[in-house]
Amino acid sequence: MLGLYIGTGFVLVVFLFSLLYIKVKLNLEFSISSGNTLLTVTVSSVFKQWQKRYSQDINAIPDYVAAAWKKHQEKKETPSESKKGQPASGAYYSLATFALKRMVVERLDWKSRIGTNDAMYTALSSGGLWTVKGILTGLLSSKTRLQDIDLQVEPDFDNAKLVSHLYCILKMRIVHIIFIAFYFLVLTVRGYINGYRAGKADPSHRRTYENSHAGH
Repeated sequence: MLGLYIGTGFVLVVFLFSLLYIKVKLNLEFSISSGNTLLTVTVSSVFKQWQKRYSQDINAIPDYVAAAWKKHQEKKETPSESKKGQPASGAYYSLATFALKRMVVERLDWKSRIGTNDAMYTALSSGGLWTVKGILTGLLSSKTRLQDIDLQVEPDFDNAKLVSHLYCILKMRIVHIIFIAFYFLVLTVRGYINGYRAGKADPSHRRTYENSHAGH
C-alpha cells in the first residue's frame, strides 16, 4: 500500500511539472549615436534579475570583430588536448534543438528608430531593418513557438542614430527544463570520463610503440 502511495505521488508530481511553466523576461536596449554604441541586457525571472551594460566606441567594433575572428581561427588550427573524448557537437546541437522546440515565446516586442541625416538613405535603412527583422523572426518562429509579436521601425529624418528596444517573454515547462539539465549533465560527465580514459590509454599506446621498435 505504501508503494502505491509513493507511486501515485510521483505520478502527480510529474503531472504537475508537466503543466507548470517557468517564465524569463529578456530586455535588450541598443543604441548607436555620436560615434558610440550602448547595449543594455536585462534578464529577470521569479528567482533573480541580472543586468549587464556594454559601451563601445563604434570605430573600435571592426577591430574587435577581426581580433575575435583571428582568435577563433587560431583555436581551430590548434585544438586543445582537453577536448579529447568529449561528445560530438551533434549531441549538443540535438539538445539545443530539443530545447528550442519546447520553448514558447509568449511575447515579442521589437521597436526601432533609425536615421542617417539623409532622407533617401534613411528610407533605405528602414527597409533594410524591416528585412532583417522579418528574417530573424521567421527563423525564430521556425525553431520555437511564437505566440504574440509586435514589430515596429520608425525612420528618423532629423538625426543620425539607431535605437532599438527588444522585449520578450520566454517560457518552458519545468519537466522539459529538468530533462534538458539532466541530459546536459550526462553529456558532460560522459565527455569527462571518455577524456580521462583516452588520457590514461595514451601512455600505454606510446610504450607499446616504443617497445615494438626497441628491438629493431
